[in-house]
Amino acid sequence: MIKLADFLNIEKYDYCDYKVHFAIGAKDRKEPYNEFLIGGFDKWQSIQTNKNFNRQYVVSLIYFEKDVWMFAGVYKVDGKPISIEHNGKSLWQYPLSKIDVQQDMIGRAFFTFKKEFRASYPCLELVSNDSTIADMQILFIADKQASITDFDGFDSINVDYSTLKYIVDNNIPSWKAALSNAKGVYLIVDTKTGKQYVGSAYGSDCIWQRWHAYAKNGHGGNIELKNLLQQKGEEYKNNFKYSVLEICNMNLGSEYVISRENYWKNALMTRQFGLNKN
Repeated sequence: MIKLADFLNIEKYDYCDYKVHFAIGAKDRKEPYNEFLIGGFDKWQSIQTNKNFNRQYVVSLIYFEKDVWMFAGVYKVDGKPISIEHNGKSLWQYPLSKIDVQQDMIGRAFFTFKKEFRASYPCLELVSNDSTIADMQILFIADKQASITDFDGFDSINVDYSTLKYIVDNNIPSWKAALSNAKGVYLIVDTKTGKQYVGSAYGSDCIWQRWHAYAKNGHGGNIELKNLLQQKGEEYKNNFKYSVLEICNMNLGSEYVISRENYWKNALMTRQFGLNKN
């Protein structure tokens, strides 16, 4: 199996020049992966809570699933970080530039590594599990780069607000085609509190039409969600995630879809403990 250091052609005497960034979200582990899909990972990575990138290069690995990390590139640290205000917090922003190392493998090469330490920015030579991080091995190489342009099926949908907005604003063809031809019941989750909202779509453009409305402002005209954003502030919409509970036959009328919506409201008890009021 190919090891990380061999994959990047890094000799042992140069390990001291590299940090490894295990990119994982604080509130949602797949936040950096979602940012990568919509082209926002470079900016996401550049903003740090501390001065974490104190070596010449950073090898970026994005959390994909348990013990699996996606290669996101090698970056050069082009200078000292600057202090910035971001979302009301004092943070550091690094000048990073992607270097020409295995760029055709970005978003395609996946490594296996059991991360049993808390640090997200270890040195390449750090010893873990009786071997260095540089010894982690490639698990598989995908045929093409991970991309939001690929619609992977209704049972795979679990997108945050920024991803949904990107899909809608860019009219991603595969997503628009699928969602415009599907009646059904969907779920919105407030990831801050765990409260859920169940809705349904049965209009001419089906789920796409409803989610297009949510992408505009986060609430899509729903009174409950609108009130929530008025209380918490407009930026609170970034805590919402969207998924599909059930797809209904296109030949069935609105009454059937609404009946399925009511079923899910009852099953998930979203009237009693969630964001549904009727």
